[in-house]
Amino acid sequence: MKYYILFFLSIFTFNFAQELKDAEIELVHIKSKPKIATILKRVNKQLLKKTDTTSFVFDLRQINLKNSDTIINRNEEQIIKITNFNNTFSKKNVIENKDNWFTNFKEIFKAYTSDESPIGWLSGFPIRKNLTTAELDFFIHPNGYEFTREWLDNDELLVTFESKGFYKGNFIVDKNYNLLEMNYETEQPYPFFYTSEESIGKNHKFTSNWIYQREKVAMNFEIVKNKMVLKSLSIEEKLRDFIFKRFDEKGVIFTDVNQFYTNIKLVNKKFSEE
Repeated sequence: MKYYILFFLSIFTFNFAQELKDAEIELVHIKSKPKIATILKRVNKQLLKKTDTTSFVFDLRQINLKNSDTIINRNEEQIIKITNFNNTFSKKNVIENKDNWFTNFKEIFKAYTSDESPIGWLSGFPIRKNLTTAELDFFIHPNGYEFTREWLDNDELLVTFESKGFYKGNFIVDKNYNLLEMNYETEQPYPFFYTSEESIGKNHKFTSNWIYQREKVAMNFEIVKNKMVLKSLSIEEKLRDFIFKRFDEKGVIFTDVNQFYTNIKLVNKKFSEE
């Protein structure tokens, strides 16, 4: 009887093992997600150390609207050299035109000096702010944001972020934490204040404040020989209640209030022509 039982068990064990062998077993590999602090630290390191320092030619197109009238319409080529994404870059026009776009503003902004003029906030500052990528708010003040992480194909990591009532967006990095793509926008309007360093009597030389009604940015990068190259940058901004005040010893001597809209597009010609 004992031999029959052993024989039966051996047959059962063999059949069970064969069924397991023949069955298609799906293996699920769970990849751990790095901590947000680790991601931000490594992205910041790449933005400072892994930038392609080649001088690239960019197409710059910009439209600004004031009370539904076009006041800036730029379409020119600029040479931009980025040493790193922390306010270290230079740019100049490929063709310098003495009758360039700025001359059209002498009448509109005749009450402003070049340092005071809103033109800087409508043209130069939006580009400078975003090329100083490492200093954007969600990179340097992460405690004010909620983050999520998700692995994509090809070992790319998608990070989304949100600060209620302020910014929301996302960015994608590769396995080496090089930045591939970034998008962000405001959730609701927020105020901005600026004052001159110089003072006249008890007042600053001038003060300016406005409300960012709308801010939407998209950046794309190409990784070339493990270096980050800016492919494109698009910026949309709406400035509401742009208030400028100039002072002398007696107080306010000039006030101007405006609404501004600007749309800027930078495209790296090396990639647009391929």
